[in-house]
Amino acid sequence: MDPARHRRRLLVALFATAVSTQSPSPLLLRYADVLDLGALTLTLFFAAYAAGLVPSLLLAGPLSDRDGRRRVVLGGVLAALVCTLVLVAADVGGVTFLVVGRIAQGLASGAVFTVGTVWLRELSASDDDAGPARVRRAAAVASAVMASGFAAGPLVAGFLVQWGPAPQLVALAPSAVLLLVGLVGLRGVPETMTDRRPGRLALGVPPVARRAFWAYLLPVGLTVYTYAVLSLTVFPLLVAAAGFGAVFALVGVSALLVQGSAALVTPLATRLGPVRAGPLAAGLAAGGCGLGYLAVQPGGWPWVLPACLLIGLGEGLGMTSGVAVCDRVAPPDRRGALLSAFYLPVYAGFVVPTVLALVSGDALRGGVPILVLGGVGLLLGVVLLGPGRSALRAAGATTATPLAPVLAPVDGTDR
Repeated sequence: MDPARHRRRLLVALFATAVSTQSPSPLLLRYADVLDLGALTLTLFFAAYAAGLVPSLLLAGPLSDRDGRRRVVLGGVLAALVCTLVLVAADVGGVTFLVVGRIAQGLASGAVFTVGTVWLRELSASDDDAGPARVRRAAAVASAVMASGFAAGPLVAGFLVQWGPAPQLVALAPSAVLLLVGLVGLRGVPETMTDRRPGRLALGVPPVARRAFWAYLLPVGLTVYTYAVLSLTVFPLLVAAAGFGAVFALVGVSALLVQGSAALVTPLATRLGPVRAGPLAAGLAAGGCGLGYLAVQPGGWPWVLPACLLIGLGEGLGMTSGVAVCDRVAPPDRRGALLSAFYLPVYAGFVVPTVLALVSGDALRGGVPILVLGGVGLLLGVVLLGPGRSALRAAGATTATPLAPVLAPVDGTDR
């Protein structure tokens, strides 16, 4: 089979998985409204997704380093299809199906995103005609496709939930169809991890990358979903409480803004390099929280849109710079493990709305906790400017060329 066809088939699977992970967001908001579950329960649905991601991120990368990329990605896409069907059946199974489906969805998507990213890069590098620039271009296509999935999934589902018939049934139907197509298409895509690592899994951060991880990768990872998930939970909940009606559609548009701007900003991240892109990501996240505070005030809902724009720009810069550093500081046989470790703080952001709801209580309605989260973003920027910059210079990763990030494309140009 043509090597280009192999890459296209993997891209379809990555797109389908990206669509399936974000499509449930408007539907979860609807269930919270129909079942009168409250803000805390809604945020727990997103925390459940993160709970599934943690073991997946810890194990999927190292497992693929040892046993190969293909087995992990195939299993992940199949599991994502089953999870989508469970969420469709939540109209009958209720809250239990929602929680179980979201935990399992985290397990599946963590494996596909981590290992699929590495697999695509290696498929491109294994092509006899491929040079470094061609490998980067292929990675850029993958990143753009996945970013499109993150944006398109909740946009389509949001409109179906807001205005479609039987939203609990039709909202996730496109995701299920896409996953089935992606699963069938992975047949024949070859394994790239031919030099297997026998024995126990090599978990955790490689010793050579530990300083860069704690001083840079951890704080920059926290700038990604910690703030992006506000557009799916806290913002729509508080805007609805302030009197805005079409909140399900707003979730879809907000996700489109966040993920679309994350994709578009990546060429800038490539030119800036990790040293500058990381602190800028933290500053943009803080600015998005400032606008988000205005958005949740009575009549302030239009501020949601520029808030999501700033948060999305920060998300794209943070993810791109973090994955670039992973690609530079990890040895090839530990790249999957380090990327998995980086995704832990990235996806820990899904727990943040639950923490805000638990800690702040009724104070959340006024929006002050959003400002506090903005202050945390500023502190992360200080860490990235100081210890983070020093760690990158020590590791020689100040001009790292990005691997394909999960959220946004790279332009494939040399710096």
